[in-house]
Amino acid sequence: MRIQTPLREQALKTCRRLLSEINRDPATPTCGCFDRRYWAWKLVDFPEATFQRNLAALAWLLDQPEASDERAFLTLTIQSGLLYTASIQHRNGSFDQAYPYEASYGATAFLLPDLLDAYQAIKESCADVHQMTIEAMLFRASAFLNKHAELHGTISNHLAGAALALCKAGVFFGRPEFTRKSGEILDFILSKQSSEGWYIEYGGADPGYQTLCMYYLAQLYQLVEDEKEKDKLRASLKASLEFLQYFVHPDGTFGGEYGSRRTEVYYPGGIALLSAEFPAAAAMSARMRTSIEQGSTVTLADVDMGNTAPLLNNTIKALAFEQPKDLPLLPCQQESIEKDFPAAGILLRGTPRYYCLIGVSTGGITKIYDKKKARLVLDDCGLLGVTSRGAGISTQMAHEDQGFQAQANQVELWGGFYPIKSSVPTPASFLLLRLMNLTVMRVGFLNELVKKLLVGLLISGGGRLPLKRTRVLEFQADRVRIRDRIEKTGPIDLKQLTGGGKFCSIHMASARYFEPAHFTVQQFEELDVDELNRSGILEIKKEVRF
Repeated sequence: MRIQTPLREQALKTCRRLLSEINRDPATPTCGCFDRRYWAWKLVDFPEATFQRNLAALAWLLDQPEASDERAFLTLTIQSGLLYTASIQHRNGSFDQAYPYEASYGATAFLLPDLLDAYQAIKESCADVHQMTIEAMLFRASAFLNKHAELHGTISNHLAGAALALCKAGVFFGRPEFTRKSGEILDFILSKQSSEGWYIEYGGADPGYQTLCMYYLAQLYQLVEDEKEKDKLRASLKASLEFLQYFVHPDGTFGGEYGSRRTEVYYPGGIALLSAEFPAAAAMSARMRTSIEQGSTVTLADVDMGNTAPLLNNTIKALAFEQPKDLPLLPCQQESIEKDFPAAGILLRGTPRYYCLIGVSTGGITKIYDKKKARLVLDDCGLLGVTSRGAGISTQMAHEDQGFQAQANQVELWGGFYPIKSSVPTPASFLLLRLMNLTVMRVGFLNELVKKLLVGLLISGGGRLPLKRTRVLEFQADRVRIRDRIEKTGPIDLKQLTGGGKFCSIHMASARYFEPAHFTVQQFEELDVDELNRSGILEIKKEVRF
């Protein structure tokens, strides 16, 4: 009999929700589809394929005692999901996530390992004709990943998913070319890993998404048989864990706007799998499991369908974690800390009273936690303004002209203001996109070109504006002093300028999930734009005491 834990209860409740998300009606052509927006509400014009990853969680549920009387029902549901997935696959083996005819490498990479797991759980119950259909779909997806690459950016968690998918496919189909390609992708990920331990996510370090990358790499670590390759991966995982441990916060949250993709989601599965071998992984898993069970961080109750599958599958993997007796202290639990990651652009300072993270590569984001109260007391994500012409601007942007000088008791950083690239679809832009989806974007290289343009439009930084911000932070035992100087370097006038609050300046669907720490975040402070417009200089001082 399995012991019921809060974490397991979260997984079981989410699996029940999945049974409402998937279309179980055999009278409809979309039976097996997980995109309820498409099959039920009919509000979107294509089904998002990545939602089909949820079949792996239903396959886990199939083996649980709570579902012992529903095995036939679940088996049929999983089979219908696999058959529907085959029906929406492109002839080249790819799947769509963001738009029709996308032929997404990332979507295919994420789908394949979960579809393989789901199929193997019910294979013996499938009729021969269904086995042929499903296995043909799985093989085409494997062949697509073997032949193609993701070109619009280096996104390590996507690549790690592809490496795991091809490793599993190589075993399942007995195809050594899939296994070789998996090894090549893994070698590429490791070759790009920073000496500081982080994997590249759109040109920078993002602790949140790195935990998802670890989910795939940890499973690969269990599968790799070549000792030389295993040793290389072991060293990489150790370095990654040494980096990630710094981003467990005193209040149990993880990650944030100081990362390249601004995510605050902790994916627990991969780190839990590594806990028996790596002390840092055990310490992180123990602290974050408590946080997840208490709801202090982003949980399955907080995410939408876009992140339900990866977070649920991670949660299921994390159920196997057994906490050892002796755990090392995480950085946020230590008396004092001084750690700089210059390449990532993240600095950390701490005393017995506080824990401070500074995102110098994202415009000086400053987060300060009261260690005794385990509470966030300052969540300063930068300066946010509006020009006299109505354009949104912010300091929160990765840009090559950001710089800093760091000492033990003082950090000085500088950078500029940049346009905020924020947009939502309009009927006109959506019509244009669909016309392109149905015509020119069906050509492979043009499709990738448009993806690169979209990344530049929604994620990458724009040109610098004629405004400069310098920030100096002074660290004392029981307080942090912050001095900001804003100065005009050219002709520009502002209508509004605020600071000291929480916001995200780029498009990132996996950012902005709610967690209870947001209740404590202070309101934005209105700054004196009249003084800045008149004199060209504005100075601001604040002090956080403990």
